[in-house]
Amino acid sequence: MARYEKSPERNSSDRSERPEAAEGADTGAKKSFFKRRKTCPFSGKDAQAIDWKDIRTLGRYVSERGKMMPSRITSVSQKKQRELAQAIKRSRYMALMPYVRTEMENTRGPRPERSFDRSERSFDRSDRGARNNSAAE
Repeated sequence: MARYEKSPERNSSDRSERPEAAEGADTGAKKSFFKRRKTCPFSGKDAQAIDWKDIRTLGRYVSERGKMMPSRITSVSQKKQRELAQAIKRSRYMALMPYVRTEMENTRGPRPERSFDRSERSFDRSDRGARNNSAAE
């Protein structure tokens, strides 16, 4: 079997002198950005405690529709996320927090008024056959 060897004309110094770079074209280098490491707001020293009675703190971890925010967005650790979820559920059960936010505006518009009054509506089924026969004619 033949062994593949590096060709002598290709070495690491030639890589920096690519034809695109020599012509002045864009090298295609990606912009690097600094990704801040997220830390849990409930861990470490001087961290606030998770309390089911503290609605202001728990409210920051509930969306505007009333759903619990995931830990990948809030940067809460897994252990503290479980405690936070339990605290939110307890405060909902004790009626300190709503299960669903109802302050949202209705997207379909105002509800139409009913065209009949239930008190005037008769529930007499004796004339049902007469109405069905007249509609069929």
